[in-house]
Amino acid sequence: MHIEIADHVDLDRAEALVSWLERPHLDRVTITLPGLDTTERERAAVTVLRLFNDCGCAWGLAALVLAGTGALLVRPDGGQGIAGVVLAGLLAAAAGKLLGLAWSRRRLLALLHNLRSAS
Repeated sequence: MHIEIADHVDLDRAEALVSWLERPHLDRVTITLPGLDTTERERAAVTVLRLFNDCGCAWGLAALVLAGTGALLVRPDGGQGIAGVVLAGLLAAAAGKLLGLAWSRRRLLALLHNLRSAS
């Protein structure tokens, strides 16, 4: 999918696509808003593309690593302890992923708002 942002109507369309869990995957973003120089347009386009395509995996991985580190420090004994650590790791990874998606959504909406103000 390709998004072109040339005016306020295009910004409205882009904002309508910004969801928490069901953002479309973008292949390309073009920004031609008046009031921005070429460098600002290119930088904004790269950032919009990255934030639209963010899956939250980096935050999920960080949460999983923290949960794994905590498990090594606790050193669970027996089958129940290990099962609890595995479950805690999976929950931490899922929570981290969701937090990452929420964070990128918030940043994307803020960027689109800033672009609206700049044009």
